[in-house]
Amino acid sequence: MSRELQTLHNVAYFVGALAHGAEQNLGRGSLSICSLAGKKFGQEAVEGSRQTDNPEEAVAILREALKKQGIVWNFEPFSGERGSSIESDGETHKMRLVFRTCMVRNALFRYGHEQKQSLCYMAHGVFAGAMENVMPGTKVELNIIHAGPNGCLKEMVWEVKQ
Repeated sequence: MSRELQTLHNVAYFVGALAHGAEQNLGRGSLSICSLAGKKFGQEAVEGSRQTDNPEEAVAILREALKKQGIVWNFEPFSGERGSSIESDGETHKMRLVFRTCMVRNALFRYGHEQKQSLCYMAHGVFAGAMENVMPGTKVELNIIHAGPNGCLKEMVWEVKQ
């Protein structure tokens, strides 16, 4: 194993251990703390990026803006059986996304820790905060539909602020 890869594995293990320790000490409070921290990072990561009100375009802008920050996160709209990735009732809008590669999932697997915990919430915060900057005037949340070893299916829910 190369030195760089070993260093990456060590960092992933440390991050997993840190998340596990926070969850043990803070309980469910660690989820909101990590989400808020991620949201601030996400907002700052896409500062100065192009903005749009088109959610599919926003996903592409977000992916590229994060890539410029050195964060390679492979996600894209997912239509599945619905035939469309987007649903709307007029006020609340939803888009399903598939996350094929995720540094958080890789870190959790390296440490042997379960998904859907504090690090996933931190990643959700990063996504939501960044998306709110790319789609100004919206409030965004990211919810887990399925978390698996080869990919995660999530749903972005957004509302336009009045």
